[in-house]
Amino acid sequence: MADLKLKPLNAGWLLVIVYGVGLAGFFFSETQPIMNQLVWVNILFTFVTLFCYHKKWTKEFVFAGLMVALIGFLLEVIGVKTGYIFGYYQYGPALGYSLWDTPIMMMVNWITVIYITRQIAEMIAKDAFLVSCIAAILMVVMDYFIEPFAIKHGLWHWNNGLVPLHNYVGWLVSGIVIQYLYIRAIKYPPNKLSLPVYLIQLAFFIVLYFLGI
Repeated sequence: MADLKLKPLNAGWLLVIVYGVGLAGFFFSETQPIMNQLVWVNILFTFVTLFCYHKKWTKEFVFAGLMVALIGFLLEVIGVKTGYIFGYYQYGPALGYSLWDTPIMMMVNWITVIYITRQIAEMIAKDAFLVSCIAAILMVVMDYFIEPFAIKHGLWHWNNGLVPLHNYVGWLVSGIVIQYLYIRAIKYPPNKLSLPVYLIQLAFFIVLYFLGI
């Protein structure tokens, strides 16, 4: 049983390797098309790896997670169809199968981002509203560095070609609301992989951001 304690560390290094390979793949123009096709696979792989280390699986936790995924997905649908929440944008084919012009994989992305940023915020604060605000800010920081990559590689595009301030405000407000509801709905123990997942993903997109890839 003592070996089990090493598993989160090993999983963290596995993710470092996976994202490192991704960086190398995007660095060379010859392999970028292959990497673009694997974006949704990486999102799913990160999700599965993260939740392998979640403790205390309950019906309430699963239900709350499904609600977060569904609410996030519906926000994306409303955003794509109306432009009211994040601004006017459209998804490309890189994220896989879509429903109502919105990739199903966004459900996976929403629950992953909400889950890990909440846990990081809970390391900093205890008050539910403050935790929600910190977590939402972490979400916006991640999105800021994702946007240039997503646009260049066809994950989505903005109708006017520029990322509007509207997008970040939408992320912040929706993040605070969903985080607060999620915190009130369910409590769960720390996942040792939450912080590494966030830092690995953030580092990945920051490197691509400054390389202009």
